[in-house]
Amino acid sequence: MTRRKELTAHIFRLVHLARSTEMKRALTEVDPNPHLNFWRLIHGNQLDIAVLEWCKVFGSDGEATHWKKIVLPADHDQFRDGLFGAVGVTAEEWAAYWNEMKAYRDNLVAHHIELNRVANYPVLDLALSSSCFYYSYLIKELRSLGETKYPDDLQIYCGAFESQARKIAATAVASTAAIKERSY
Repeated sequence: MTRRKELTAHIFRLVHLARSTEMKRALTEVDPNPHLNFWRLIHGNQLDIAVLEWCKVFGSDGEATHWKKIVLPADHDQFRDGLFGAVGVTAEEWAAYWNEMKAYRDNLVAHHIELNRVANYPVLDLALSSSCFYYSYLIKELRSLGETKYPDDLQIYCGAFESQARKIAATAVASTAAIKERSY
């Protein structure tokens, strides 16, 4: 696989995470406690996809899609320091978040280990901000290779996507408001 294709694959993963996060946010803003299982399933699936995608990039070093496979080994410390600074966390706070995300993925999404319950659902703010940081790293390299078709800034893209998703969610949720749940 060429470097351009590797970078593009990582870009797509981050955009998928961002869209899932913003869709989850939009749905939650419109209806935080939906009465239909249809919407509850969509809420949960968006969370699960965001966590899965984040763990592919920031989870275990052995993941084929981990950031350490793209960032040169000599730059790992600089990247990590930049990441912590950009998202406003210490190494200890990052480790705690990493453990929370990985536990959710391992115990409820990927493997469903009943004995290891997760106390809380992950909040996706740090997942999204870390993804935006990594996206900025990737897009610079893609630009140096002459690639121009992806957005310059994932955070700006997220704002536009979330705004549209909120309008769609409001219309969709309103259109199902009169439907009674029949499948418990």
